[in-house]
Amino acid sequence: MKFDVSIIIATYNSERTIKRALESVMNQTHQNWECLVIDGNSKDKTIEIVNNFVKLDSRFRYISESDNGIYDAFNKGWKKANGKWIYYLGSDDWLEEDGLCLLMKEEDANTAILSGDTNLIRLDGSIRCLKSGLPNLGCHQGMVMLRDVIEQMKGFDEQYHIIADYDLIVRIINAGYKMKLVHVVVANFVIGGTSQALKNVPVYFKERYEINKKFSMIKNPLLSTINTVLKKSISVIVRRLFYYIKQII
Repeated sequence: MKFDVSIIIATYNSERTIKRALESVMNQTHQNWECLVIDGNSKDKTIEIVNNFVKLDSRFRYISESDNGIYDAFNKGWKKANGKWIYYLGSDDWLEEDGLCLLMKEEDANTAILSGDTNLIRLDGSIRCLKSGLPNLGCHQGMVMLRDVIEQMKGFDEQYHIIADYDLIVRIINAGYKMKLVHVVVANFVIGGTSQALKNVPVYFKERYEINKKFSMIKNPLLSTINTVLKKSISVIVRRLFYYIKQII
């Protein structure tokens, strides 16, 4: 069966949060979806919980095997997906009930990425809305991408461990595809995952630098603008990273 959207969730020992994520999928007002859970051979009750949803609804599927991290899992996911659009959700995160519906209303023939807003949930419970667009282009929890375009780009570049999603978005735009900004909240993203861990701050900046250097940012006016904004906002990025670190430690 062909679905509008394939929702890919990467999990590993996610028994505390995966039920909330899957319930948010189940409760979508947009119902033409499938959900693939790509598990990294969890040792807790993650698969037991996932299997309960599989029994309830045939739109849920899963595989459980060792992998090389979240972007390896995401690559496995889109390759097995049947949907026209691909959506990536973290196992700690959850969708707004009408998140996919509001995104899919903006679908058109010229767009490869529909990028919505995301609520960032801090450890103290406070919420900040991350708007799609410059300087960070949003995050994967707020966007859907055309499967055919992901395949053309050969998916995520797994040499990047923190922001391979940013690299994929830049490659898609650099190839001449359109990203449409949709200012509705799609999902809720819990701060405190891999990209906010203290040990990964140097990796984040290294990967960001390498990606921006890899693309001259000249071919596409949007990318040129991104580069300019990033140069001007580096101090803001540093302050935000250290704020996140303080929240964690």
